[in-house]
Amino acid sequence: MCKQLLLAITYVLAGVWTSRASGADETELIYKTPAKVIYRVTGDGLASIEFNGRNVAGGSWSAFNAEPWFKNGGSGKVDTKKFTSKTFKTLSPRCARVTHAKGDIVCTTDYRFDGEDVLISARIENNHASEPMNIAGFSGLTFHFDRPPIGLMPVQHISYFQAHGVGLCHPGHWAKFGGSYATDSQIGVGTSPQATGLMRTLTLWDYGSWAQDKRQSDPNRRLIYFAVAPIAPRGAATLDFRLRVSPKRDWKHLLDPYREHFAKTFGPVTYKSDHRWIATDYLNHSQRAISPANPYGFHGGHRRIDTDAGAEAFCKKLIGNLKGAGGQGVIVWGQGGDDPRAGMYRPDFDILPPEVEARWGGIAKQFKQAGLKLGVCTRPRHLAVRATWTKDRIININPDDPGHREMIWKRFENMIARGCTMFYLDSFGASFEDVKLMQFLRKKMGPDILTFAEHQCDAIMACSGGYSETSFSLGKDNKPTRYRLWSGVRNWEIYQFLAPRSQMASRLYQGQNDIPKDFKAPDEFFFTNRITPLLPTGTPQRLTQIKDRQAKYITKQGKWK
Repeated sequence: MCKQLLLAITYVLAGVWTSRASGADETELIYKTPAKVIYRVTGDGLASIEFNGRNVAGGSWSAFNAEPWFKNGGSGKVDTKKFTSKTFKTLSPRCARVTHAKGDIVCTTDYRFDGEDVLISARIENNHASEPMNIAGFSGLTFHFDRPPIGLMPVQHISYFQAHGVGLCHPGHWAKFGGSYATDSQIGVGTSPQATGLMRTLTLWDYGSWAQDKRQSDPNRRLIYFAVAPIAPRGAATLDFRLRVSPKRDWKHLLDPYREHFAKTFGPVTYKSDHRWIATDYLNHSQRAISPANPYGFHGGHRRIDTDAGAEAFCKKLIGNLKGAGGQGVIVWGQGGDDPRAGMYRPDFDILPPEVEARWGGIAKQFKQAGLKLGVCTRPRHLAVRATWTKDRIININPDDPGHREMIWKRFENMIARGCTMFYLDSFGASFEDVKLMQFLRKKMGPDILTFAEHQCDAIMACSGGYSETSFSLGKDNKPTRYRLWSGVRNWEIYQFLAPRSQMASRLYQGQNDIPKDFKAPDEFFFTNRITPLLPTGTPQRLTQIKDRQAKYITKQGKWK
């Protein structure tokens, strides 16, 4: 008892803890961070956050059934509308426990403080006799910024989620990051899920007002957190969430708790990046090009890899360009030509016309002898099935089905056996299902096979590189002249922060002639942003310059200097 009393006195003298009343009469816990941010927990949950005498946030924090927020979220029958009781208890100078009974659930939440952070650990008991609660939500805390906040702050009206469902959650195409951050002129806020494993979550910074003239100008934002973690009838689950409030507003500092969670959840990068430039070539032309003399609709010249002359010209041209300018290899699109059954870049990417297959081994051999990589376009999440007698339609495969996983792996295995060590992953990378499938494929491939996903969320970057387009725009209407990475330069910065040694490759969407001669060259933009340039074969001007540019940034082994 004396030891506990001494510890409590120490915390009080240090200015980090105050407990109002004691024992059964406790009503709140006040915690002051080393940076003098003050958190207050009451029977309502996290009731307020203050800094420099200013009310940064206020309200409460409690769980609710979030199924009605999402299309096909669940029956909504687990009632969480009304409180029947609230209790508060101090467990230690840095921890308080709040218990809420709401309809069919009882939520016991521990608030544990450490440095600038509070870990909010909520154990939800679903007491409904027959219905699960598929999606848990947490809300009640409104932040009062001193100006409209900026940062990584997902926001969208409830109707959007009701129309589209949990596919909008992280990891996904809409919520590319599981963490978030927000800043004003004085304070920064960072959020992170905790201990989720591979699970859908979503953090929203809801507008204080959805009125058309107030949304983005309103400095008030309501914090909402969702976890797609079904709780069985008469079952229970514990869901954790971490919050950092700090006068240090650097985004890396605010996202550091999420980086820790990311490392535990998705692990380190599991492939060996090579950042030297990559050649690209588009072999298929169109259905209009199909004729008795060109039965697979290829472009002409070196792209006619279904002929001896074309295959030899392909090797001569590409190997010459790559060796002469320090490239690592080539990725080709449409290696099977233009399929009359449609699908553009086909899911059955390992099925080659007999004439191509007969020459592919020779092409691969020449690239290997030159010390260069050969890659092809793929579509990992898709399957072509008959729609009509003459046309196919494309459907998604199920990454949880062992048969589907083995089917798609077999396609990659076939192309690896044919000498391919790079793959472009078309229509892939930014969904919960894609992450699961890529984790499986990466274990099969090992670290030496490079892949580039067309779409990205942060989780995919741990097991695959990314692919993007880059466009150039001349400044007008008060907008600067600039390059625009379609995946987002800031997103790419955050991907690298979360997944060091990850890789992004990009091609210039339009020709170089559109760019003023006195403006930064496209490859200079790529290298300064640690992006691997993709060079189409028809860019002789860039080929003459890229070797020297690359040497300033990248070693001969393909690592950043």
